[in-house]
This record gives sequence, C-alpha cells and structure tokens, in this order.
Amino acid sequence: MATTKDFSRLSDIEGVANYILVRNDGYVVSENYEEAVSLSSSIVTTGKLCDSLTDDLSGRRYIYCCVERKSGDNILVFSLGRYYLGIIKHPTAEPQTLADSVIAFLRTLS
Repeated sequence: MATTKDFSRLSDIEGVANYILVRNDGYVVSENYEEAVSLSSSIVTTGKLCDSLTDDLSGRRYIYCCVERKSGDNILVFSLGRYYLGIIKHPTAEPQTLADSVIAFLRTLS
C-alpha cells in the first residue's frame, strides 16, 4: 500500500511544479502546495466528472484530465480509486510527457 511519503517523491519528477493528493471527500492527504485546500474541491470535482464519463465511453476509463489555466501551470487530474491526484505542471512542461512520467511513477506504487 502506498503511503503519503511515497507521494512526496512526485516533486522529483521533471515538470511537476506541485502535487495535491485528495480523498474523494475533499480531504487533502498529501501535498507540497500552499493553496492545496483551495484547489482540493476543484480536483475532486474534475476527477468525479471524468469518472462519470466512463459510462459514455463504453466502460473505458480516461487516463487523466487536464484543466488548462491562463497562467500555463495547468492541472493534470488522475483518478486513483477513492483518491484524486492533482499535478500542477510547470508552465514549460509538455503535458503528455509529464503525464507519461506520472503514470510510470504511479505504476511503481503498490
């Protein structure tokens, strides 16, 4: 089982500016972002909306959802069962490359 300490290693991934791990009720479990609480409901809402698309996609799940922000530091949201992971990308990071790196990291967790 992955621990919050495991998730703290997300900040080592190139392109990750910040991360926020949120339980599906909005409780922030792990983060390295001062404004994590203010973004937690947005991460949960985005994650739940993307989870609901499963029915429309014939049961196929999305990999991540990207919330684009004017500042360029977009948020990638990953569904992890009862949790949602929000990755605030560095403005110069390429989203797909970053997503691939995060997915590879998540696969190392057990």
